[in-house]
Amino acid sequence: MRSLSPFFCLLALGLTPVLSLAALTNGKLQVGIVKDEAYLYDKQGKKEPLKTARIFQEGFRVETTPKNTVELILSNGSTLIVSPDTLLEVKTFRQVVSDRIVEGEYQKLDKEPSPSITEIEVIRGKVVGEVRKLNPQSSYTIKTPVGVARIRGTIYTVEFADNGKGTGTLSIGCVRGSVEATVFAANSGPIAVRPGDQLSVQAPVPKPVEAVKPPDATGTKPADTGTKPPDATGTPAPEPAPAPAPAPVITLAPMNSEQLGSVATTLATVSSLDQGVAATVKNMADNAPPPPPPVAPVTTTNPDGTTTTTTPPAEVPPSKPLTPPTQPTNTSTGGGTSSTDATLQKITDTVQRTVQTETQTNPSPTGG
Repeated sequence: MRSLSPFFCLLALGLTPVLSLAALTNGKLQVGIVKDEAYLYDKQGKKEPLKTARIFQEGFRVETTPKNTVELILSNGSTLIVSPDTLLEVKTFRQVVSDRIVEGEYQKLDKEPSPSITEIEVIRGKVVGEVRKLNPQSSYTIKTPVGVARIRGTIYTVEFADNGKGTGTLSIGCVRGSVEATVFAANSGPIAVRPGDQLSVQAPVPKPVEAVKPPDATGTKPADTGTKPPDATGTPAPEPAPAPAPAPVITLAPMNSEQLGSVATTLATVSSLDQGVAATVKNMADNAPPPPPPVAPVTTTNPDGTTTTTTPPAEVPPSKPLTPPTQPTNTSTGGGTSSTDATLQKITDTVQRTVQTETQTNPSPTGG
């Protein structure tokens, strides 16, 4: 019987890649509290009303109406509250299999049960999140068209709005824990957003890449209708040089009592989390600086006797210095795909090594 031991060891090694691939699988998102009506879109764009207890996975989109809020509970123990008039996509959510992951009891986890990678894109709107202590190998990012936030065990907010003039407004708040932010157009590294602070960004929104038109039935490429007609000499007029994109404006300031109070109210009314979480944030709001006073409209009299009423821009708190995170970073600085793939590969490699160790119960060819 001793001669069969090497055979079984080799068989176990041969099955290791299969076991490791099976161990890293799609995570699950469960719908918690639903206020009013929201919608879920599958990978084919099929739309359905979002209902409490609905389970779905990566590749789905969630959209809320202007009066609706939805709570999503992830199988890694984190909670994501989708604010009204928000559209987001779960780009990636993979997780290593664990017997601690029990459907319907995700929020009972005191920390993440196994390594995972999460990438959620906020196309428009706002999310409020609570993330349990993550595994050191895990990655949790909230992406927007102009920047990305990397979360490390915290309560946070991310809000994005397209201004419709080629720029967008991004706000990333760190209520508790640790957040680092990267602004795509800034050409700089990640910025640390410490507890109680909010990063505000005005930055250009990248234009979508236009698809190349296929040739027609004769094989002729369709003419570019955007080309200017030739001038009087018959020479095509040169295309005007595109205007340079405006440099991003980035400020970092303490969250005021109104901003923190809004987070506390959201956690208390649209979340299944322990009410102690909301109470902690409410206490922070009570001790935070007040919001800037409202700006009064100014009326001026024109030379022709008419009047014009304008509202000056709101007062902006002075910005804190922008500093990089103190810990090594792994934040996507662009589309996010390369960072996501690298993290998935890292987790897969680690799982494979773990499975190899566990399956080689007798790696010595001379053992019994």
